[in-house]
Amino acid sequence: MRRTRCSHHFYGSSFGAEGTYGSEVERIDPDVARRRLAELDWWHTIEIAPGVVTPGGWDLRASAARLPWPPSLHGMRCLDIGTMDGFWAFELERRGAREVIASDVLDATRLDHFVADRLRGEQYRRNSERNFELAAELLGSRVQLRDVSVYDLDPAELGEFDVVMMGYVLQMLRDPLRALEAVRRVCRGHLILLETVSRPLDVLPAPLARLDARRDGSEWFVFNRRGMRKVLRLAGWVVEETTPLLHDRPGPAVGRRELTLRRRAMLTCGLRGRSAAMRARPLEESLSRAQPR
Repeated sequence: MRRTRCSHHFYGSSFGAEGTYGSEVERIDPDVARRRLAELDWWHTIEIAPGVVTPGGWDLRASAARLPWPPSLHGMRCLDIGTMDGFWAFELERRGAREVIASDVLDATRLDHFVADRLRGEQYRRNSERNFELAAELLGSRVQLRDVSVYDLDPAELGEFDVVMMGYVLQMLRDPLRALEAVRRVCRGHLILLETVSRPLDVLPAPLARLDARRDGSEWFVFNRRGMRKVLRLAGWVVEETTPLLHDRPGPAVGRRELTLRRRAMLTCGLRGRSAAMRARPLEESLSRAQPR
């Protein structure tokens, strides 16, 4: 494999001035990188170098630019929950985080599957740790991958984090309230919550969620934005900012044949492919700030 040394900042227009991955990054031959990436089945679209991306099914780069991030992540300790291929973990690092832990459940039998799916032995999980390891290698990333469920987050084991990222995780959980309470135990700063939103429910003036919204056993709940705010408040969070509806974008792995006329119409009308993000703080931190000194 042909490699050449480059500067401390990863090269590429989309990486920008914040694009720091390792103390020293090795530039990899683009053709070699593409061949290695093509050997795996990707979920995320991750830019490894200019013009070199992982062939994922979803492209989150436009959404990342619209999330309600804190003003700066420089010097912060961050956690990415449900990392999959690692897009959000690498994004936190690119934005200047001092340390990033990426967590996921690597054993499919420990995931929150529907009862019928468990009885049939269906798993709904990719071996994404291989993808994560390859992307981290090519990026020169220092992100650490940990095998831990969101329900088991423990400050005695993992410590506390300035920013916690949850991207499309809540909808996959049987007990979202319990999960958000567990996240609160390890968060001393902000939670960034990004979730699929039910557009039909979003027009209704009530906090709501659909059960098994896709009717395929892949998601437990899909909330409207009022529902997202409500579940955060019930779990002890104070919502600081909410985005408008975001437009989900397919990645390079989704060909034109897969985008059927019906699916295109649903995406165009907003019945599918919409998300929203919120930034929240733990309630106890907000209460301590409000107390007179």
